[in-house]
Amino acid sequence: MAKIEMNYEEFCKILGYTFNQVALYKKALTHSSVTKDKSENNERLEFLGDRVLGLSVAKMLYETYPEEDEGSLAIRHANLVSAKTCASVAEELFLPYLIEVGSQEQRRQGYKNRNILADCVEAILGAILMDSDFDTAFRIVEHLWKKRVESSKTPIKDFKTTLQEYTQKIDGSHPEYILISKNGPAHSPTFLVMATVTGVTAKAEGTSRKEAEQLVAAELVKKLNLTRKD
Repeated sequence: MAKIEMNYEEFCKILGYTFNQVALYKKALTHSSVTKDKSENNERLEFLGDRVLGLSVAKMLYETYPEEDEGSLAIRHANLVSAKTCASVAEELFLPYLIEVGSQEQRRQGYKNRNILADCVEAILGAILMDSDFDTAFRIVEHLWKKRVESSKTPIKDFKTTLQEYTQKIDGSHPEYILISKNGPAHSPTFLVMATVTGVTAKAEGTSRKEAEQLVAAELVKKLNLTRKD
């Protein structure tokens, strides 16, 4: 993909936000392959933006699907904040043409790499937070993710059911979900769960055991390339 010139103002128009500190915008577009100096690359902003995105999408789902339980919301959330979804947002923002990568990544066409693009989107969100406030950052997430959040009003199919149907067909077994740990305070615990199906293992963490099991099942469905129909 050849680099193209893109007007900064046009980018901001698509994004829906104009930076007060343009240096934050530039840092958000600078991959660690350009410089390992964490004060100059986007790694720390990506860390921050990941949290902004997670909380913003959670709030949007909570308000959009008032009848759904936490398991279904967790599945939607995992899909919406995934690298695949973030990379698609990056494409809409023309970030493959804007991100700065080092010479080696340039040769490998790192500006097409899904994870690099996803991290860059999160770094942009982190930069917006540092340039303004959470309400503004939430507004941008809402602008970029609203159609995605509302794209499927039908309930999400239970991934545990999908996985069980698969194992029943393969060998008549049932997936076993193993609780590895329960951490955190009593009022806000986190559960780490693991499961293995046909030699493929996955782990996931959730705010309840039920949520963690759904997320493990979702990961296994993905790894096993199982087709779901909502």
